[in-house]
Amino acid sequence: MKYSYYPGCSLHTTAKEFDISTKVVMEELGIELKELEDWSCCGGSVAAGVSHDVGMALAARNVALAQKQNLDLLASCSGCYNKSARALKALDNQAEKERITAILSEMGVSVSDYNIRVRNVVDVLANDVDIASKIKKPLTGLKVACYYGCLLTKPADITGWDSPVYPMSMDKLSQICGAEVVDFRSKTKCCGGPILVAKQDVAFDLTKNLLDEAKSLDADCIVLACPLCATNLELRQADIEKKYNVSYNLPILYITEIIGLALGIKPGKLGINKHIVSPKSVLRKLGL
Repeated sequence: MKYSYYPGCSLHTTAKEFDISTKVVMEELGIELKELEDWSCCGGSVAAGVSHDVGMALAARNVALAQKQNLDLLASCSGCYNKSARALKALDNQAEKERITAILSEMGVSVSDYNIRVRNVVDVLANDVDIASKIKKPLTGLKVACYYGCLLTKPADITGWDSPVYPMSMDKLSQICGAEVVDFRSKTKCCGGPILVAKQDVAFDLTKNLLDEAKSLDADCIVLACPLCATNLELRQADIEKKYNVSYNLPILYITEIIGLALGIKPGKLGINKHIVSPKSVLRKLGL
């Protein structure tokens, strides 16, 4: 099994632990990742706010590069995955394809006829890989709240591999790893990431609601697959504690990190030491 791996901007900067753990876990599972050559930013929500067509073209550029490698495109970041999947679908629409390819031609990139898919690492791990037979260190006693956010499984016509309303793929992966999964009802509610700069108070309220629920469920950590969500839940956690006079000290981990721990991979090799909110409470509970 081999994929054209698109890390995106966040995994090379603020979410290096997600990049590290993705590569280590995939290698352990026998999945080859070939990093996409000359990849560029997918544009996120910023480019689309300026121009829909330019935003689509930025994401389609990476899709076109993966087509040249004739490999399915794999993204760990839910935002990069969602934007890339949207671009792939847009290329199936003749009117959109003409506008997108015109912009791509100015970038010196052309779209090929290779039929590839855009995949997310959670999708692949949940649906294509037998993880259960490879578990070496079950996460017995660990209570996790799985958070999907806005982009990982929505909308259904773009994603299609899990419920957009109440997804369960990360829940099932966590259970396979031996963890206890709490009934996190806010698993697809927005964390406020996209409005953090423009409307910080609103964003903090949304993030606080997620932290409050996870804490009320006695979760040891929140598990996710989105660097932007991690920014709000982890990087801004101290700011929220100060503003509302509350205390969480709740570790925020990527799904690939807890899978890696269950596979018996050392925490340091997974990049777990790079977190802002210390994951030591999780590691102690697991005897690591």
